[in-house]
Amino acid sequence: MSTLLLRFAGPLQSWGDDSRFNHRRTYSIPTKSAVIGMIASALGRDRSANVEDLVALQLGIRVDQPGEIISDFQMVHGPKQADVTNRDYISDAIFLVGLMSEDRGLLQQIINALAHPKYPLFLGRRACPPSYPLIIGIREKPLEEALLAEPWLASTWRQPQLNSELRIVLEGNADSIDSLQHRLRDIPISYDPRNRIYQYRYVREAGHVNKNKTAQTEHDAFEELE
Repeated sequence: MSTLLLRFAGPLQSWGDDSRFNHRRTYSIPTKSAVIGMIASALGRDRSANVEDLVALQLGIRVDQPGEIISDFQMVHGPKQADVTNRDYISDAIFLVGLMSEDRGLLQQIINALAHPKYPLFLGRRACPPSYPLIIGIREKPLEEALLAEPWLASTWRQPQLNSELRIVLEGNADSIDSLQHRLRDIPISYDPRNRIYQYRYVREAGHVNKNKTAQTEHDAFEELE
């Protein structure tokens, strides 16, 4: 098994959860539909394209820097009235994203696409471009092992403020009885705006304590303003 590791970081991220009406919420970690959508966009696939090969990838998320949820108030102007909408974002977060597959060639194809994307990349919403490096590389390890082995990505100045236990969320099993499992409705069947279809998947929580983690990034959301 091979696992592709990606670094999702930026001033803002937003991962669509149960957004309805005037409140656009965000889930606390990247969703599978958003990760697959980013890859499909990089590959140049349109919204009606088949994504079964990408959905088959096993997804794992490690929360290296959880960030904080903030809300933005926006006005949406209609033909007769203007409505206020609340949009939630995660500020200053860093996630280690793993994608596991037996097809190493597909993972390399994804790397090439992310390095030279057909369409712009964003972390959930168009207003959330990723910071770089985005691509960490391919590890010849199973998903969980690869996530556990990678050095801590949290910013040096934030490390003393963070818990030593990293939250890890992995693909679950519908046949398993596990109190740490829950369901997310984030498997994309169709991105077609006229017929969006998502199905449920099981995910399970895991954790790993390593007090000797070392930082691999100096992420500062405001460094470009200096």
